[in-house]
Amino acid sequence: MKRNKSNLGIEIILILSVFICCILILSKAFVSARMASSEASVLSDAVKLASDCADVFLACGDENEILSVLNEAGNAKKEEVISVTYDEDLKPSAGGAFEVKIAIDEASGFATAKLSVFYKDEQVYEIETGRKARS
Repeated sequence: MKRNKSNLGIEIILILSVFICCILILSKAFVSARMASSEASVLSDAVKLASDCADVFLACGDENEILSVLNEAGNAKKEEVISVTYDEDLKPSAGGAFEVKIAIDEASGFATAKLSVFYKDEQVYEIETGRKARS
């Protein structure tokens, strides 16, 4: 049985087309997985920072004490809210990628803190906690 050369060329083109499509689909899947992993890592770090700062709020008596505990690297400041910045390794750092903002509200013997975590100026996590106000 003889093969026609024109059919062989078409078969090669079809096989190459299928192979290229498979490569493109797999590449997109790997890129999507890497992006999801990166987002999950940022969210995990944000939850850890919020949890750590919430523990400081629950343990301290007033805003000045919270500020002094969080001011490890001289990067905590108080304006309307307490603001602390951390680098990618979650170490206190001025101008870091992560910023935790703590808004404290004391009313009728109960203190609440709203903790917002920002990554590169985009809010990624928020939690609210409360405790009995201390005098």
